[in-house]
Amino acid sequence: MFFFKNRRKRNEVNAFMRRLADRTTPTLRNDSETRQELRVNRSLPVLLIPFIDERPNVELTAFGVTKNLSSLGAAILTQRPVTSDLIAVGFWNEDYCDFIQGEIRYRKPVEGGYWQFGLQLREVIPRGEYRVLTLLGDMADRLTADEDPAAFESVFANI
Repeated sequence: MFFFKNRRKRNEVNAFMRRLADRTTPTLRNDSETRQELRVNRSLPVLLIPFIDERPNVELTAFGVTKNLSSLGAAILTQRPVTSDLIAVGFWNEDYCDFIQGEIRYRKPVEGGYWQFGLQLREVIPRGEYRVLTLLGDMADRLTADEDPAAFESVFANI
């Protein structure tokens, strides 16, 4: 039973990441690449929310940009290090922000004072599972919406 639940979660993440990667023209595979999973270069904005004591902590939220994506992973660049190993990653998918739980597999400093993280993505976090992520997702959704700035501020006040 446990095995099938993990497989279902992996399939959900895989489908989500495929839709995200397929929205733009794929890049050609490098023949010297030895990975089993195809990685595609995509620069997408993301939110990184560390889990502290098994709960997302929005006070430590960082912004990042994806460097590449695979069906179950991502490389992400940020301006500061993220110290927690377990994080919620907010991806804009169409007109809304969805969160996927991921585990940082590696972190390293890169040129210009930036940090690169390699993530293994584990499961899509259902909307409503964590109130704070729902509010943050609603606020992020409004970044792309043509609405009154006061509406954005009222959502921010609820966090």
